[in-house]
Amino acid sequence: MIHRNMIAALLLTFAAGGQVSAVNSAAKNVFMAEMRAATDARDAANPVFEEALKARDYDALEMLGQIGGDACRKLTPYFDSGVAEARRAAFTGAAYCQDKGLAPALLAAPAPDPKDAKVYDAYMRALGFSGGKAALSVLVKAVNAIGADETGVKATAPLYGLMQAIVYDRMDARHLSDLDFPHVLALSDKGERGVAAAYLLTRFQGLDAVLDAKAIYAAIEKADDGVKPRLVRLLGQFGEGAGPMLVKIAETGTKAMRYEAVRAMGGRTDETTAVYLAAHAQKGDVFIRQISLASLARRAPDEKAAATILRAMVKDPNKWLAATALEGLADVDRPAANDVAGEWLQGKDYYLAYKAMGILAGSDEGKAVLQDYADSHQGTARGYDAAVRLDPSLETRVPARKTPRDALVRSYLGRDLLLETTRGDICIAFEPRTPYTATNFRRLADAGKMDGMVWHRVIPDFVAQAGAVENKDINNWGSIRDEWFVSDHRPGTVGLATSGKDTGGTQFFINTAYNLHLNGRYTMFGHVVKGMDAAYALEEGDVIKKAYTVGLDDPHCQ
Repeated sequence: MIHRNMIAALLLTFAAGGQVSAVNSAAKNVFMAEMRAATDARDAANPVFEEALKARDYDALEMLGQIGGDACRKLTPYFDSGVAEARRAAFTGAAYCQDKGLAPALLAAPAPDPKDAKVYDAYMRALGFSGGKAALSVLVKAVNAIGADETGVKATAPLYGLMQAIVYDRMDARHLSDLDFPHVLALSDKGERGVAAAYLLTRFQGLDAVLDAKAIYAAIEKADDGVKPRLVRLLGQFGEGAGPMLVKIAETGTKAMRYEAVRAMGGRTDETTAVYLAAHAQKGDVFIRQISLASLARRAPDEKAAATILRAMVKDPNKWLAATALEGLADVDRPAANDVAGEWLQGKDYYLAYKAMGILAGSDEGKAVLQDYADSHQGTARGYDAAVRLDPSLETRVPARKTPRDALVRSYLGRDLLLETTRGDICIAFEPRTPYTATNFRRLADAGKMDGMVWHRVIPDFVAQAGAVENKDINNWGSIRDEWFVSDHRPGTVGLATSGKDTGGTQFFINTAYNLHLNGRYTMFGHVVKGMDAAYALEEGDVIKKAYTVGLDDPHCQ
């Protein structure tokens, strides 16, 4: 065994510019393994972090940020370090902390020069995740200063930071009056900058007070294909003139643009889009039908025709469409919706029962039905699901799984995850920077615990999520910790579904769009290497028939 003092000395030699030897590499690997284990155990007091920092291994700062809580205070001395790598790691850790208490120290630190791209990017991320309201003015100023021809980190980092700062606030655009919204729209033309600018705009409400629908339509025509769907989403906030624009896009745009156009119709009241939704909810492409139904559901309380369609579609043979219609009907005729949901709860189909629970949880009468069911079905998967719907905090009380031993993690290296689904095979390769999450799902698969899992949440142009399963053993699987790194939730990447930090377990999702707002908030632990066509085709109610790990040379993954 290599003693820790020897490891520290070797790392100091390496940091000082010494030659990389086989022993140095081995020492680094041992040190990293110990830090990862301590991070997963959320053991900030472990001396390995102090030893790492003495050895100038600044990965320790990022890991302390993942631990969070009081560990985040250990980052602040490095915010103004003279070592660029130390600053970058400290700011990255601060972003992982998602702790507004770090705002004073972040804002007091000297702002990095944009020419130092890695440090500047990490600083903007830290302000976005942990800077709080105090950081908004700094972020807004940086966004407004982005040049029309600016690209790279100087252009994208402020946009991303500001987006994360307001991501779930549903902020009215008028409440951030210093932001130059026309300028942000102009930045949405192309590349990574375009994606970041468009994504920032999607996080605001009340855009009709600061932008013009015609300007947005012009920006859509000019933008790259990867940017267009995000801009299309914005048109749902505008008046009568935007209706024909949305219908035109829904009829002529790319698949992703069509999805977003139909989704945007749900927030409107005009006749043009109402006619389109009524027609497309009942025939044609199943994805357009589902989004049309969901959009009608948002309008149903005010539109009699929409309510009529929802009542009829509850009986549709497609389970996904029927469930979407019932969710909408709950806002129109709660007693009728509860009656149908009660039947589904008792029925044979687990997906319908699972969706029924969500509907019943929306009213006092429905909660009474769920309570009776949970009381009379204790010890069953459905009984537990019903109890969770009544008290979601039950999921956060699940005991954490022990950190896997390093030997077990290494034993799984070189194995992919193969999912045999009702839409075809999907092969997933694991991300090496998330060894514990990857090990969790490898163990799940090889134990047969993923067999029968339902794709219970599918949102076109967003994600396909699986993990709901009628297997009581899953309830006792235990939670796992997040493993964040600077990742991108792009199409085909696979993320860990959670209901709060460190509450992951057996549910996961495949990104079917570039979901920028998930970066830094959900662990990305793999990517689809084969079978993305099957992933795009998934509907709610589809099933993982069988899951198991395979070698990298398996023909299913080539």
